[in-house]
Amino acid sequence: MDELENRLRGITLAEPPLGFDPDEVAGKAAKKARNRRGIVVTSVATLAVIAAAVVFVAPGGGPAPLAPAASSQAAPKDPLQHLKDVMPKVLTGAKDIQVRDFVGFGDLKTSEVRYTDAEGRQRGVNLTIAGPVSTKDGYPRENRCDPAKRADAIGSDRKPTRCVELPQPDGNFVVISETAPKSAESDGDVILGQGFTTGRVVTRGAIAFPPGGGGSVNIADLGTLDDGDRGAPSLTDQQLLALVLDPAFAPR
Repeated sequence: MDELENRLRGITLAEPPLGFDPDEVAGKAAKKARNRRGIVVTSVATLAVIAAAVVFVAPGGGPAPLAPAASSQAAPKDPLQHLKDVMPKVLTGAKDIQVRDFVGFGDLKTSEVRYTDAEGRQRGVNLTIAGPVSTKDGYPRENRCDPAKRADAIGSDRKPTRCVELPQPDGNFVVISETAPKSAESDGDVILGQGFTTGRVVTRGAIAFPPGGGGSVNIADLGTLDDGDRGAPSLTDQQLLALVLDPAFAPR
């Protein structure tokens, strides 16, 4: 048995061919490894260049600020020019429309509009834009429809003239009211504490109070101007609202 084992150990078995050259395979593997390292180094260098291009260090040590995006909000319109543009659209059929420059003091300014209506009568409309101070002093929002606080609010048959409050969906608070001024003559009805009233509406107006208490916009339809007996105002509620709610007239 021992002799047989020794003979078996001495036999050299022929190895089957590998089908490739081990040295060639090792060389290719080393080449691929070198290529990978080159790609990594190149990628890092590329990222460094991109970062340097994005973050430019301005003189002074800090990063250069990015350029501000263009504003999507349109520049505010000039109220006077806009009034000249819009009145021909509001005053349908009017001729010879004249819009005068704004005059005023403090945070209050008024423009007078004069025009000829379709029947040839001269009429007038005033636009007043008031800031917070003038609104508080001269155009308070509270109790605007209270007859006790409206000296010119007594119409025919001693009934209060029209006054309505119209809150708007956008937060504006609008009041439309009419006046029948007192008269020094004794042919009107005597109103205790208010003198005489003609009982006729001669002025119709609207005032808008923007949300936040930033002031007010007031439109007054003065009626006819070319005769001693002033005629009734002609602007409708829709025309008054179109003017006082126009964003171009909002107090700034």
